[in-house]
Amino acid sequence: MLTKRLEKIVQAIPRCTSLADVGCDHGYIGLSALTLGKANNVVFVDVSQPSLHKAKQNCPQNFESKVHFVCQDGLQSLNVDCAVIAGMGGLEILSILNNADVLPQKLVLQPMRNQQEVRKFLCKHYNITCDYTFFDGKFYDLVVAEKSPTGCVLTEDEIQFGKSNLATPCADFALFLAKEQAKLQQILQQCNDSNVQHKLQRVSAVLAKIQEELQ
Repeated sequence: MLTKRLEKIVQAIPRCTSLADVGCDHGYIGLSALTLGKANNVVFVDVSQPSLHKAKQNCPQNFESKVHFVCQDGLQSLNVDCAVIAGMGGLEILSILNNADVLPQKLVLQPMRNQQEVRKFLCKHYNITCDYTFFDGKFYDLVVAEKSPTGCVLTEDEIQFGKSNLATPCADFALFLAKEQAKLQQILQQCNDSNVQHKLQRVSAVLAKIQEELQ
């Protein structure tokens, strides 16, 4: 049974011929994509041979002609329609994309931190179609993008908070902002830092607007 986080990632995968499940671990994401008919073929990729072995063990026999297992760091020379890169830091995701010989047409990313840097990179090569926050024990960001020759333009707030969060805010995002606001207020009680003050003003402004929309 998939966790809410993994379900959200699988739901976001677009229909594709070939999918790379990068950092696949147990292979749950790629296997679910095959089961749901979202991908015809899946390449399971992990830098850890033991993790890749777990994915192999979880793979049903009827999928054997549709799967390939590769022990390597990231995409490198793989040429796939779509790649899922989830559960790792944003800078690690950027390293994988920068070292790819061919960028996939579509991406489903779930960066654990440095989300802003991921969004800035995507603006150069992709159109971000979905970018929102959800809660599953902790807060996660899910970003879906499709390659575009002109990239896309995001506002400062969209880079900071996520395009979909601002366009169609949900209760999880409002809760995330409220927690960020409380954390920044607590920091300011300890030290009067202008950068923290500026962050607090931005978070408070977005939170006030969203709370009004959600009422």
